[in-house]
Amino acid sequence: MRKLFITCIILIIVYSNEVFSQNVKVEDYQVPISRAQLLRMNGYWNWNQVGDSVTNNAAAAGIIYRQFYSSLPFAWFIDADLSGGKNFSQYQHSVKISSSARKYIWDERDFFAFAGLELSHLDFYKQIASNLTIGAGYGRYIDATALAKAVRIEEHLLREKIISDNLPKATMIKIANIIDRQSEYINIYGETYENIWLFDIENEIRASGMLIGNHVGAIGILRIRQVLFNINERVNNRYFGYDINIGSKFVLSTSDKSKSGSPNLSISGRYSYPLGWRFQINGNFEFFTPMDSLFFRQMNSNFGIDFIYELSNRINFVANYKLSAIKPYGQLNFTINHIFSTSFLYYLENEIYYGFTTSVQKIGNQKTLLGLAMTVQYNLF
Repeated sequence: MRKLFITCIILIIVYSNEVFSQNVKVEDYQVPISRAQLLRMNGYWNWNQVGDSVTNNAAAAGIIYRQFYSSLPFAWFIDADLSGGKNFSQYQHSVKISSSARKYIWDERDFFAFAGLELSHLDFYKQIASNLTIGAGYGRYIDATALAKAVRIEEHLLREKIISDNLPKATMIKIANIIDRQSEYINIYGETYENIWLFDIENEIRASGMLIGNHVGAIGILRIRQVLFNINERVNNRYFGYDINIGSKFVLSTSDKSKSGSPNLSISGRYSYPLGWRFQINGNFEFFTPMDSLFFRQMNSNFGIDFIYELSNRINFVANYKLSAIKPYGQLNFTINHIFSTSFLYYLENEIYYGFTTSVQKIGNQKTLLGLAMTVQYNLF
């Protein structure tokens, strides 16, 4: 089974690289300032019945917000996850907000000092739990979504025989820079920005010498607008880079109003990289242990990895695996939790996705749980 899975992944990567071979790679998009913003809403309803008995009647909704800004001297991140739901007559909610800022010590190197704040609250908590982490790290994150959109535009123009060959790398990066500056065009030109924005993209295509004719034409403009404004298709966010952080985590307040205790040694990291232009890998890990007599006697660690593959311009396949290992003080063995899920996301229109998800959960020594859910997801931006 493992060999079959690895073989399928290799075939996907090879196929995506051969069919959609460009003159530009993801890591070619090196920009002094990188920023990204995402606001997503989703909801689901799950119903199970055995005979005449209803065993599950649950509904839930959630909001996900992500924003980051990264420049040579400074970077900051904001992540917020909010969810709420009802299972029969019982209501539940979960809120987690984390933010961090980092100052790079040298502009030309990737060493930084950082501080981060995390807030969380669940329905059964007595108060908001909060943590402050201070430390140092190494690495950078780059948002290459604009370059992915430029690649998608190039694919359309090749299919429509508007350009004679793949555009040069320099042209692709210039087009991506223009796409990335959409907010700048809006601020300068107001309601008429779109005409000038598209005109500048067309000028770069013309300057490459690959344009067949004098203009991209009506069909070319249509294809470019479909990509830029997510009309009948969606370009997934593309990130590449990594960072590793080590520091001290201070508990400012606990969920049950108990004493905060000693600071924790905190080690965390994340990694993102697109393999080709259809396949994205995201990974993260974190580890905590108290910096007192319980050092390495009490531990908490988490690991997660995502695989995202674009089956088509409207269908995404997502596989996610999460592993957590918890060792309370006084116990010899870790409590191991596994959660694996696969999803198909169908882009309908106007930023709306329909999702079909299957999941397998193994929490400690509990029985394995199988899940099936259908979701509706809406991307506000």
